[in-house]
Amino acid sequence: MIISRAGFLRGLVAGAVLPASPPGGTAGLFLPDGALDSPVQWTGAPKAGLGPLRFAVIGDNTGIARPGVFAQAMVQLSWLEPDFVVSVGDLIEGYTYNKAEISRQWQAVERSIAKLGCPFVAVPGNHDTNTPETVAAWRERRGSGYYAFTYKGALFLMLSTEDPALPMPPKMAAQFYEIVDMMKSDPDKAEKMVDSFISSAMKSGGTSANIQSGEYSGELNTARFSDRQLAFVRDALAQNADVRWTFVIMHKPAWKTPTPALAKIQAMLGSRPYTVFAGHTHYFTHDLLDGRDYINMGMTGGIRHQMGPGAMDHAMLVTLGPTGPLYANTRLNGLMDVAGETGQPRAY
Repeated sequence: MIISRAGFLRGLVAGAVLPASPPGGTAGLFLPDGALDSPVQWTGAPKAGLGPLRFAVIGDNTGIARPGVFAQAMVQLSWLEPDFVVSVGDLIEGYTYNKAEISRQWQAVERSIAKLGCPFVAVPGNHDTNTPETVAAWRERRGSGYYAFTYKGALFLMLSTEDPALPMPPKMAAQFYEIVDMMKSDPDKAEKMVDSFISSAMKSGGTSANIQSGEYSGELNTARFSDRQLAFVRDALAQNADVRWTFVIMHKPAWKTPTPALAKIQAMLGSRPYTVFAGHTHYFTHDLLDGRDYINMGMTGGIRHQMGPGAMDHAMLVTLGPTGPLYANTRLNGLMDVAGETGQPRAY
């Protein structure tokens, strides 16, 4: 377990402890920006309570999910009893127009999520929303691609970097599913093939496996935020100007590729204390930009796309203390039960 107190710096620089939750107020309640009568984005509403905010963030389950890793991760996270779990997206393989296949993929993910025993929320990844059929499935099962909620004095901005969605070229999608199918029938062979591809890329001076040729370059790699979504961000921030902390969750790490919309979001965030989480690259990194933590999650089941210390299956446990977040970065291969077992079949 790797523990970092980098998030505390913002409170120290400000020279003051963050404002306390008001007694008898709403800071301990779960308050979404939409109706609560039939939660869609949330598998359940977090309970009101007086304890500190404590949630977990997970990385990509796909593309090319290794069998059993995500499902066991949900069991492992249940041992930690967070208030809720946040996914940075890529829950299904997607990139298909087959409604029956999309439904089957979602049902498998939802069976795994049910092992958590706590609420689960997510933003859409490029594998989750990419064709009209996958977009419709997300809306039916998860609601809007972007939304917000406050809980225990913190604002969560759940954003979509797939706005609008972009399909994968048919030839590329067919090649992608060849590896997906191989991972199901012969995972050892699939992993060896991908690792060999990574080694060849590195010998040629590259770092990424680039499994889906072109996905990590050009338009398919660019984070996309519509003007309507940017207006939503502006309104959500204006309506929640006095929160203790803001957590911005997105799939693609927009700070790593030229994304003019991100500069607009950063300008809207202004001087408020905040943390940004993303995924997509299947490689963990931490950047400190203007005194804020920008955390690119690795995987929680998805296959690695490059070698190095950041190519790991992990979860980030976040606790919001009096002066800012405390981050506990936990590898799934190190999260064990009382018998010293992780139960993980293929985690890195």
